[in-house]
Amino acid sequence: MIKNLSFCKNLSVDETTTNNIYIEGDNLEVLNYLEKEYKNKIRMIYIDPPYNTGNSFIYKDSYKNWADMIAPRLKSAKNLMCDDGVIFISIGEEEVENLKHICNNIFGKENFITKFIYEKTQHFGRQKLNTYSNAEYILCYAKCLFDKKIKELLVERISKNLMDAPLYNASNNMKEITFPSGSVTFNIKDGTYNKTESAQYELLNNVKVINNRNENDFTLRFRSRWSQKNVIDELNMGTRFLIKTKKFAVRAIYKQERCTKIAPKQILFTNPQNPTISRFGEKISSSEAATGELEKLLGGKYFNYPKSVSLLSYLISLIFDYKTQTFPNDFIILDFFSGSGTTAHACMHLNSIDNGKRKFILIQKPETIPNKSPAKTAGYNNIFELGRKRIILTGQNIKKQNSKTDIGFKVYKTINR
Repeated sequence: MIKNLSFCKNLSVDETTTNNIYIEGDNLEVLNYLEKEYKNKIRMIYIDPPYNTGNSFIYKDSYKNWADMIAPRLKSAKNLMCDDGVIFISIGEEEVENLKHICNNIFGKENFITKFIYEKTQHFGRQKLNTYSNAEYILCYAKCLFDKKIKELLVERISKNLMDAPLYNASNNMKEITFPSGSVTFNIKDGTYNKTESAQYELLNNVKVINNRNENDFTLRFRSRWSQKNVIDELNMGTRFLIKTKKFAVRAIYKQERCTKIAPKQILFTNPQNPTISRFGEKISSSEAATGELEKLLGGKYFNYPKSVSLLSYLISLIFDYKTQTFPNDFIILDFFSGSGTTAHACMHLNSIDNGKRKFILIQKPETIPNKSPAKTAGYNNIFELGRKRIILTGQNIKKQNSKTDIGFKVYKTINR
């Protein structure tokens, strides 16, 4: 039976000004419907699809039934993605390889970006036999990773290099680097030198310093982060070199400030001693922290293991426009297993930080909440209602921090036609 979407003004917030959408209905039917307006327009998708955990088996036939469910939804999701779009999919260890097989068939092996490992917990209960699972995976695929060459779609941050930087790096191999005459400025007395005062640098030939510059070519042997070709290329770009002492610790002096793009690491740490940090300076938190934060917001523990807002914020912050070499903050984010509404929370949160115009589309089936559960006792009938409440409360808090942030959303429900 074909379904359509009906606008629910009484459930919406700031419906005349908002660009956000929250839809109640079966996500496959809604995804197919959205293709009419949003085909090739979604920049980022995040989903955390349900699967068998512990002794609770959602799908009797573990793999086949689940594959039959997820595959058509991913096909529709691909149609919605723009050419530079990416999708992140959270999945447990048991099914990550099955999911990767499905995604390879739909998106193509060539569009696989990486398999992130998210350190989801810092608290360990009774030890399991041989191992303890404290991580889950996030598969990341692009719709079109190659266009003449590989696209740079994910960047963690852009780091501005100092005007000067050492060439020595202890982890690099020993190299012999020749510096052409006049390319090095010396802050030591003029004269002829045939050795250094450091075990890290070996001078392989005499160098004559006149007026604080090397009159002749000279060669140093040390653990250099650059090759000879790099040195010559840098010289051609206007870089010069500096040696301050008789140790001959050579530094590169750039003609102008340089920027380096830092790629996200595969392992997303939540350990307080070594956390993964976004370009906004925010640490990724564990699932326990996410549970506590949501419990405080809603006034009760209504969700088990909700996704961390900081994790979703981090993933959203990675989106990079390789054409303009900037971080865009005006694009559409889709989550068609929206659950507690973490994606909406993260989207609004980031917008409040950088005055962004990111927009979310969330889809959630009205799954019935069990009787006698805390959420049912609190008056919630289904997951959609609970997610809507979370988005409203989040928006109210964010509005206090940045009054310009779009915290509204239009609610739609599927209806029979």
